[in-house]
Amino acid sequence: MARRSFTVVDVVEILTHWYAGRSISEVSDSLDVDRKTIRKYIAPAVAAGMAPGGAAVTPAQWAELVLGWFPGLQDTSLRQVTWPEIAVHRDFVVAQLKVGVTQATIHQRLRDEHGLRASLASLKRWVAANLAEEVR
Repeated sequence: MARRSFTVVDVVEILTHWYAGRSISEVSDSLDVDRKTIRKYIAPAVAAGMAPGGAAVTPAQWAELVLGWFPGLQDTSLRQVTWPEIAVHRDFVVAQLKVGVTQATIHQRLRDEHGLRASLASLKRWVAANLAEEVR
């Protein structure tokens, strides 16, 4: 199996599932992450006295904790040079997703009507990172 690289967002997702009360096996199955990897990323939370079902923790709070526990992790959105160009059209993208327009069609409309220079792959990565709830 190939080695997977994790970002702050990935670790926040692991911690969120674990903190909601899911077992390590359930988190492993749900996120397709090895149980040893999950144990690695929840270990600092356990060492800090956190346990599933505690006081609510927001994703931003988790991200701050993760950066403190794992300073080597970096947010990949910082390396996405086309994302600011896509972000300008956030409202348009959200509206199109809500009515069921595919991401490929959204990309084509942005390119043709608004002069977007970003690729379809960049748009899809931006949507996955910034509009996960809207896509669901």
